[in-house]
Amino acid sequence: MMPAPPDTAAPSHRWRSFAAPFLLLLLVVAFFWKLLLTNQYSWLQSSDLAYQVVPWFQYEAVQFHQHVFPLWDPFQFAGQSLIGQDQPGLAYPLNWILFALPFRGGHISYVYLTWYYMAIHYFAALFCYWLCRDLGRGQLASVLGGLSFGLGGYIGNTDWPQILNGAVWGPLVFLFLFRALRGVRPQTNAALSGLFLGISWLGGHHLVPLFLSLAATGVWLYSLYEARGGVRTLIRPAGLFVTFTVLASAFQLWPALAYARTALRWVGSRNDPIAWNQTVPYTVQQQFSLSPRYLLGILVPGFDDGTTPYVGIVALTLVILAVARNWKTNEVRLLFGVGLAGLLFAMAKNDVFHGILYSLVPMVEKAREPASVLYLFHFAIAVLIAFGMDSLLQLANRDMAKRLSSILLGFAAVIFIIMLGVFLANGQTWRGDDRVMITVFAAFALSGLLFRMSRAVVAGYGIPALIVALYILEIGNSAFFYLPHKEEASRNVILSKLDDTKQVADFLRSQPGPIRVWTSGEDVPFNFGDWYGIDVLFGYAPSAPADFYRIEYHTLRGRQIFSTAYGIGRKPPFPDQKEIFRDSNGLAVFQNPDVMPRIRTVHSAVQVRDLNDARRHLQDPGFNIAKSTFSYAPAPAMPQCDGDTIEKSTRGINQTSTTVTMKCRGMVVMSENNAPGWIAMVDGRETPVYDAYTTLRGVVVDAGRHTIEMRYRPMSVTAGAAATLLALLSAIALWRAPFERTK
Repeated sequence: MMPAPPDTAAPSHRWRSFAAPFLLLLLVVAFFWKLLLTNQYSWLQSSDLAYQVVPWFQYEAVQFHQHVFPLWDPFQFAGQSLIGQDQPGLAYPLNWILFALPFRGGHISYVYLTWYYMAIHYFAALFCYWLCRDLGRGQLASVLGGLSFGLGGYIGNTDWPQILNGAVWGPLVFLFLFRALRGVRPQTNAALSGLFLGISWLGGHHLVPLFLSLAATGVWLYSLYEARGGVRTLIRPAGLFVTFTVLASAFQLWPALAYARTALRWVGSRNDPIAWNQTVPYTVQQQFSLSPRYLLGILVPGFDDGTTPYVGIVALTLVILAVARNWKTNEVRLLFGVGLAGLLFAMAKNDVFHGILYSLVPMVEKAREPASVLYLFHFAIAVLIAFGMDSLLQLANRDMAKRLSSILLGFAAVIFIIMLGVFLANGQTWRGDDRVMITVFAAFALSGLLFRMSRAVVAGYGIPALIVALYILEIGNSAFFYLPHKEEASRNVILSKLDDTKQVADFLRSQPGPIRVWTSGEDVPFNFGDWYGIDVLFGYAPSAPADFYRIEYHTLRGRQIFSTAYGIGRKPPFPDQKEIFRDSNGLAVFQNPDVMPRIRTVHSAVQVRDLNDARRHLQDPGFNIAKSTFSYAPAPAMPQCDGDTIEKSTRGINQTSTTVTMKCRGMVVMSENNAPGWIAMVDGRETPVYDAYTTLRGVVVDAGRHTIEMRYRPMSVTAGAAATLLALLSAIALWRAPFERTK
């Protein structure tokens, strides 16, 4: 939503304005040469991507092709909210384009996924380019800033698309925030800033949007303090910023908050999984913080512990020049503060201020990976690089360039001598990561280029272009450096597990359905259910419905109430199973005994006191789970009788329909989890949903023939969608409104 160019602009000028973004696109595509220009590498060969993200996208794409918006996922954990999980990215509109693209072999195309991955990085680069241009930076400097944000640092070294989709919007948040603070249509631009911050929450993960929200809030608070006598002029824009953030994020954030209160989450603590009302232990925050020793990784590629702080010698030099020559510029000071705060926050274990925020600020404790705040550090670096490049192009700074050249030459010489000494002391062998030599090479090369610029009579673009090329070489030794090649067999075994199960999936589809299976985590480690559209009792996920997880689903009687008919593995997952199929890869299907129907009726219910009482009833052989149920709710009165008939049943994604004939009043139990948002209609009249066995959906009906319809329509989704749409339309109206003036 960049401002439209002035009507008086010449057509040639308008065409030139597209040249730099097009150049940026070419550079991003070229940087992705391993993935886009060859077929030898893959970015999906990691467990989280192959086992979790790709099956999520496959499930969503299948439903989009069937013109269904899948709020619910029936294929994992006996059913759970898909939109509430956040990470599948269902609420992110740009994902809908990916989901709508044609399939290859019945599955989402890896080629399209790769171009999708590149597009995320390009949007990041383009948005940062726009920010730099809006701050008055030249085209070359802005291109460099865009490349830094989109290809280097946090975004260049992060694989998870659900995290990246929230991260790319940071430049637009600050573009309009800075405009508002400069007094340029402050209310409109504050609203647009909040809109884009809200959109970042739609991306599919809370981590970066939370940190981005903290940074933007910090800038607002600092600006309010600085304004002092002019505080009133910022109060209304700040209020609009908050309002639009809340509204724009609602489509994803409200369902996620609703789901979180009914789910358990794995965070990496010894008490996993934990509930929403349990604080993420600070030991987890310390575990995923940046160790101070990795500050050396700012200059040395590869010296990190998962989250890289790498910036490179070119970027660091330009940032020093930017701060030295542009400190009086308010945006430079603010970006410097944001970047420094991000770096310190990332070192949570060694930063007492992080502990204070963790203790006092809501939601901070939910962000279990403080090292990811390096995103703010790298964002600030990217914009400051543009300021540094513009300063370098000014002839008035030739003396500064000459001094920096001398400093870099000395730095490179000292590091080279140290490395040579270590090399000789170890018998002319190098035992560490040899990319440290890239830092030395870059320092020598940049020293020479700066020296040449210090002697320039005319400020040309030849040497700055070489500096850009040198920077790209540096970040190329970090981002995408470790992509596995297809000939590295040991690193290309993850995606193959998805294809190796096709024979088993085809066999299961041939069985009378609907069916539910138990998969061996060792033999079928990915989300088999989402990948093939077959119900699975468990899965590879960061969270699960709390009632489901607590009711001992893994026991024999637990598997029975969830109607788990089959098991998949190379050997029986449980000793009481019978092998009925084995494929050419050695993977077998085993049948469970005494499987209860997916839809059944009971005429007895008891109220249990607590979880222990519920588990006792489940495991008590004297309690007939085929004819009786239990719940925390008061038990409905039902007479005893036999002869109920399930006439027909259909199941969609967000709804089900069942026709039954009851001999007397009883409960129809559907072996799928209940959750807030499920609505039951019996013969067109709304009826309460009962938590059968504390977790499944049950509906009490009277004697006779009835049609039971259930629909998943959470108010959090409906209201959230309306709020997000309202924010978008209101922002457009404000943007086009002529009445607000620049102060």
